[in-house]
Amino acid sequence: MTSQKNRRAFLRGIGAVGLGIGLAGCSGDGNSGDGGGGTATGDGSTGTSSSDGGAGGVQFDLDAIDPEGLVGQGPYGEEAAAPESVALSETEVSDVQNEGFNVEIVFHYKGDTWVRLQREAIKKRTSDLGMNITGIHYPDFSAQKQSNILETVAQKDNVDGVFSIPVDTAATTDAYQAVLDAGKELVFMDNVAEGFQHPSDYAGLVAADNRGMGTIGGRMMTELVDSGKIIFLEFDVPFYVVDERETGAKQVLQESGNYEVKTYGFTDPGKVLQVAQDALTSNPDAAGLWAPWVDAPGAQAIQAIRQAGMDIPVTSCDLGERSAVLMAERSALKGVGSQQPYAQGLTEVDVMAKALLGKETPPYIGLPSPPVARQNLLEMYPEILKEEPPETVTKHFQ
Repeated sequence: MTSQKNRRAFLRGIGAVGLGIGLAGCSGDGNSGDGGGGTATGDGSTGTSSSDGGAGGVQFDLDAIDPEGLVGQGPYGEEAAAPESVALSETEVSDVQNEGFNVEIVFHYKGDTWVRLQREAIKKRTSDLGMNITGIHYPDFSAQKQSNILETVAQKDNVDGVFSIPVDTAATTDAYQAVLDAGKELVFMDNVAEGFQHPSDYAGLVAADNRGMGTIGGRMMTELVDSGKIIFLEFDVPFYVVDERETGAKQVLQESGNYEVKTYGFTDPGKVLQVAQDALTSNPDAAGLWAPWVDAPGAQAIQAIRQAGMDIPVTSCDLGERSAVLMAERSALKGVGSQQPYAQGLTEVDVMAKALLGKETPPYIGLPSPPVARQNLLEMYPEILKEEPPETVTKHFQ
């Protein structure tokens, strides 16, 4: 059993509303608030004109920035397996289709791009495999509500498996145990219920390579500035996926030996503006800033940079409409490492299918996290978000 330190509480320590701002699965929908500070969008005055490369913008060496393979680990230190490790053979596809398994999805809440893409992918892949979705649930970030839902699902005789992301890895443990005791397979998204062990308690965890996302942000920063102080906004709540991002970015900066990392913590993602302002005031010579995700801490940091009249670049994580707009308009945000929630959903179904067939499945599967910057934004937006970029993005390329 791993130590208590490594068991990450999904919502412990802060309110659900705070985490709802762009961190649910850590992918924003472009519509979240920013703690009253406003959205840092505009005419590009937030950007780093000295490094913006004129009309062409920043040009990264994306091949060098993209990590070679999966670099992150699971919440219990597991090595990441690739999605291909659970690819179904033709025989397995036929076997699943013949069984007609029933599954349910228990999300954490309803309102963001990550949830939408996960839901669409799971619906598509289960349909292809002849699996039936008998229920999709949204507990609105309530551990009690999620527990009640799970306990109800556990009592259903016609449900063979459950996909779920814990609202609180500790508070929901008993409810997940009820699902397990009922003989249903469990596939976790992004985090694992506290105390659960693989393979006895769950079929697998599927998540983005969050350490890879952080690594990308760190490497982008090293291409933007040669040396100096980097303000590092850190989420001061135990949270596995964000911990991995912070580790990846910090390792790149610290191992280079050219940067002084100045860390400033926050606990409420909707109230980062003051933290960022204080950090900039204390470090007027800062060369850059890294944020664990854009919506909303990264966006508020960009607003603080603009208000301070400073000219420093920002790198971060996650592709959504807000981060896309900020990159398109040449703001201070120069690039991100992105999740792939649609691909993640497809992989989760393959894990479930194998488990229901009684096949061996890995404890942790990581999805590659591609780098996204202005130079490849119009290409990556539809690839990752499965829709064409909106006019709020495309108008900056006309």
